[in-house]
Amino acid sequence: MGRSVVWTVFQKELLDLFRDRKTLLGTFLVPLVIIPFVFFLLGMSYSNVEKEARAYVPIAVDGSSGLVNALQKIPGVRILKPDQAEQALQAGTLRAIITIPSDFDERVQAGGTADLTVAYDSTNQKSVYAREVIEKTVKAYSQEIVVKRLKHAGLSEKAIAPITTNYQNVASEERLSGGMLAGIIPLMLVVSLASGGVASANDLVAGEKERGTLESLMTAPIAANHILTAKLMTVMVMSTLSAAASLVSVSLVLTFGPLDTEGAGFSLGFFSPATLLVLILTILLLSATFAGLELVLSTIAKSFKEGQTYMSGVIFAAMVPSYMLMPLNPVDIPTYYYVLPVFNGVALCKEVFYGKVDPLHALIGLGASLLYVIVIIMLTSRLFRREGAVVKN
Repeated sequence: MGRSVVWTVFQKELLDLFRDRKTLLGTFLVPLVIIPFVFFLLGMSYSNVEKEARAYVPIAVDGSSGLVNALQKIPGVRILKPDQAEQALQAGTLRAIITIPSDFDERVQAGGTADLTVAYDSTNQKSVYAREVIEKTVKAYSQEIVVKRLKHAGLSEKAIAPITTNYQNVASEERLSGGMLAGIIPLMLVVSLASGGVASANDLVAGEKERGTLESLMTAPIAANHILTAKLMTVMVMSTLSAAASLVSVSLVLTFGPLDTEGAGFSLGFFSPATLLVLILTILLLSATFAGLELVLSTIAKSFKEGQTYMSGVIFAAMVPSYMLMPLNPVDIPTYYYVLPVFNGVALCKEVFYGKVDPLHALIGLGASLLYVIVIIMLTSRLFRREGAVVKN
C-alpha cells in the first residue's frame, strides 16, 4: 500500500513539473543549449583573437640592429615608426616598443653582453603575443651569436650543452583523457546536481504551501513520510536529469566545439565496471543529499520567493568544493576530504576519471555520503511533520 501511494504521488508531482515550462527550461535548455553555445562563443572568440594577433604584429623600434632584420622575417611582423609610440601602445595600434641602445651591436661584436627594453601592454592579449614573438626572436638571434662565438673559439655548440634530456610521458591515452575530463566533469556534475533540483524543490513545498495545495494534500489519508518520499524522489529525478543534460552538453562541446585537439587522442578506456558503479552511486547519493537539503530549505521558507533566496546557498555549497579540488590530482587529495560532504563526491568523481578508485576512499566517501543523506532525510521528515511548516502563515 505504501509503495503504491508513494508511486502515485511521485507520478503526480513529476507530471506537474514537466508541465511547467520554467522547470523544463531551467533543467534542460540551459545545460543542453546555453552551455555549449557559451563554450562555442568563447572558443571562437579566442581563436579569432589569436588569428588576428598572428596576422598583424605592429612593432615600433627605437634604434637599429641586426635583430630588426630578424624580426622583419617573422610572418605578420610590421615595423612602424609612429610619432607618439607610447600613446599608440596604450591605444592598441602598436603591440610593442623595442628600445635598442646605440652601442648594442658594438657590444655584441666585441663579445660582451647588451641590453634592450621591450614595452608591452599585459592587458592586451595581442600585445602579449607580440612580446612572445619578440622573446622567441631574441632567443634565436642570441643563439646564432653564441654559435658564431663558439666557432671562432674552435668549439662546437655542444660544448655549452653537455647534457641532453629526453622526456617520456608515462601517462596512457586513457589517463590523459581522464585527466582532462577530471578538471571539467566533477564541477559541472556537482553544480548541475545542486541546481537542477532547486526549482522543483522550491515549488514542491514552498510553492505549494503558498498556493495552499500542500495543506490539502496533508489532510488526505496519506502518511507524511510517503508524501516526503515522493517529493524527494521527484527532486532527485530532476537534479539527475539536469546532470545528465550537462554531461551531454560537455560531450557536444568536446566533439563539435572549436577546441584544438589536433594530434591528441581521446579515449574512455578509463571506465571499468567498478569505476562506473562508484560514479553512479556517487551521483545518486549527491543527488539525494542536495534534494534533501533543498526540501529542508523549501520547508523552512514561508514563501516561494524566500525559498529562492535560501536555495542560492546550495549552489554555493556545491561550487566551493568543486573549485577547490579542480586543480588537484587524486593522489594529492587528503583522506579527510572523503569524509566531508560534497567534497567526498567530487574527490570520488576525480578518481573515477583518472581510472583508479581507491577501495578505502570509495568505502569512506560513499559511507559518509549515505550517512549525510540519512541525517538530512530525518531532518526533513521531522520538519515536514510539523503542522506549521506546511501550512501557509
